[in-house]
Amino acid sequence: MLLEIAEIEVAPGSEDKFAQAMRETGVPQLALCEGVVSVRFGRGVENPRKFTFNVVWTSMEAHVAARDLESFGRFRAAMGDLAVGGAMSHYVMDEAVQGASA
Repeated sequence: MLLEIAEIEVAPGSEDKFAQAMRETGVPQLALCEGVVSVRFGRGVENPRKFTFNVVWTSMEAHVAARDLESFGRFRAAMGDLAVGGAMSHYVMDEAVQGASA
């Protein structure tokens, strides 16, 4: 399993529009991509212009292949020109601790 943590910063004043676009179109389309196990989406507390996507993929190969899917294209299109920056990191999940409760 692969955990992708993406942080997106949006243009000032477009926070609510971005959140709505992700709730209505972006996240549902991303969830349709082959290889997606789960998607979580959130808005920053300290900086409301920052949003995070935490996506669990079956593998890095599935994540890379998803970039060619129509549903991934619709996810990206939902962002429009609202995103002004961001960062992405990927982590291989340790199978031994998956599902462990804190």
